[in-house]
Amino acid sequence: MSYTPLIPSSGVAGWNFLQSTYDRQYEAFVQAGQLKNDTEYFAENIGKVTSSDDLLNDRRLLQVAVKAFGLEEEINYRALLQRTLNEGTTADDALANKMNDERYVKFSEAFGFGPGQSAKTADSKAMQEVIDSFQSASFEEAVGNVDETMRTALFAKRAMLEVFGEPDEDDVSQLSVKERALREFDLTLQEINGDEDEELGVKSVEDQWKEIVQRDVLTDFLNTTLRMPVATAGLDDDEKVQAYRDRATIVFGSDDPTVFFSPDNKEAVLSAYRSRATVAGETSADIAKTSDLSERILDQLVARGSALNEEWDFISRQEPLADFMKIALDLPDDIANRDTSEAMRIYREKAIEIFGTDDPNVFANDANVDEVLSIYREKASESGMRNSEISSNVRTVETILKFTYGDEDAITNDSPEQITAEIDAGWFSVMGQTGVPRFLNTALDVNGAVDDLIAAGDLEAGSTFDGLSIDEKLSIYKDKATELFGTDDLKELTGPYQIGIVSDTYRTNAAANGESSFFINYYAQIAERELDVLFQSDDTDAEQAFEEALERLRTMNDEDDGPSANSQWFTIMGQQAMTDFMQVALGLPKEVGQMDIDQAVEVYKRKAEQVLGTDKPSEFISGDKMDDLVNLYLTRSQMRSIGSGYSSGSAALMMLRR
Repeated sequence: MSYTPLIPSSGVAGWNFLQSTYDRQYEAFVQAGQLKNDTEYFAENIGKVTSSDDLLNDRRLLQVAVKAFGLEEEINYRALLQRTLNEGTTADDALANKMNDERYVKFSEAFGFGPGQSAKTADSKAMQEVIDSFQSASFEEAVGNVDETMRTALFAKRAMLEVFGEPDEDDVSQLSVKERALREFDLTLQEINGDEDEELGVKSVEDQWKEIVQRDVLTDFLNTTLRMPVATAGLDDDEKVQAYRDRATIVFGSDDPTVFFSPDNKEAVLSAYRSRATVAGETSADIAKTSDLSERILDQLVARGSALNEEWDFISRQEPLADFMKIALDLPDDIANRDTSEAMRIYREKAIEIFGTDDPNVFANDANVDEVLSIYREKASESGMRNSEISSNVRTVETILKFTYGDEDAITNDSPEQITAEIDAGWFSVMGQTGVPRFLNTALDVNGAVDDLIAAGDLEAGSTFDGLSIDEKLSIYKDKATELFGTDDLKELTGPYQIGIVSDTYRTNAAANGESSFFINYYAQIAERELDVLFQSDDTDAEQAFEEALERLRTMNDEDDGPSANSQWFTIMGQQAMTDFMQVALGLPKEVGQMDIDQAVEVYKRKAEQVLGTDKPSEFISGDKMDDLVNLYLTRSQMRSIGSGYSSGSAALMMLRR
């Protein structure tokens, strides 16, 4: 059974869907039916081929070989294919070189049967490249059976990368000034923030509160629990954080969320909210929803801190360990008399400074415990402690550490469970926001998902998305996000390269639902701003960093233009299908193809400069320009097909087959 690619709509919306689901659809396609059989047959038998005759005499192998290089229409021209293979490409008068078609050159080189060449059929890596090309070409053909313009767009994107190569992440010569500025900005932020996995320190109480007050459901929860005055909403962020901290200290006895929402204390906090919300007249359904969402979000925000505080609280109450840490970490003399929250923070900050981590399960594991003990010995000796006492303490502490801590109990942020929990907490935050749900519900078409579940018998008839439980909503959100955009991680979805696609999908769906353009723009702007604050903001002064990055950018040497734009256009114009793609994408009339080649190139360059901001084709593959080019092609193809009844994609595919 063959797999038919799913493209739910034409034009840009269909292209965005195809791109976001490409990997999954491609994998399903290559694993289906005859294509899988042909691929397996080629992989199992190509190694037995030692000459062009062997290849030409096995039609199943030959079908894969010619299609991999776009030569499937030539499969019955045995003499042509045999000369192409046998003459190779080393001689100028070899047939492949004289054909003025790069497909024949690549076909000949792939198998290496020509003079002075070595057969590559036994080279599994080289033959896998042939298989990959065969599968890609087959998938493009299947896409073309659904929508011809999509096939041409896929071909053009692949051909541009083949001609000009994948963008070099370290080479800025192909980037526009704007793109260089953004790259420089990203590098600047990386220098400031360090690697994502780098443990920079213990998150301050103030920073924890800054995260809390950005989440609408948490402010609702805490406004009720702490009986915050209505005027709090009008304060600026710093004043608001201080107001919450002051009130939390009075009500909870601590302004540290890792303390008042620790496993030992959170039920009291939740009970206080439920009681006060009931008195305030809120409905039981709203109380349950706010309580549940708040608990899940706060659990994730304070999970690591609370768990580590418990570890350090245990250490602080074990006299041998407490004495050991006081010396090893250079703790203040009055550490035992400090407020618990403050003491735990000092323990953890000093542990990061001395041991490189605040998790005892890491620094006290088998691999690191000897180094920790050495640090203690050195500092104890410097303090004047007797060697016998040092040795005795080391033996005692070593025994406790080895039997108490280990890697299996490490409290990390990168375990699969923690990553999933963090992703889920992001969706819980979204559910509790004011402006975001409408945006994402429309972009992800959650109502359509509910209808599908009802039809499948997984939900009762009459169910609505708003009436579902939190876990049911979470499942739909994550499934739809993965289906449409390839990820269920809101940090990825709201990043600079994905949020535009999500927003475009929202706008398309909202317009189809009959919403006015004013409200579409209004809700999109609110949602994008909220999502950026929730998932993309950091403590960096972005404006200052960006200005500094731009200042450095101004000093960059921008004189090396690389290969001329003209030579790059000549390369494109040597492939008719690419020429047709460019004509449509840039909005040029077909008559350009009848002009003198030098004049035509100047027309292409002027138009590309106007549309894309550059006249060098090698720069089309950088940044978002290739996507912009494909979107222009698809849009103009639709307009032309509506006007003429004949798709420009058909013309391109006809030229591809020549």
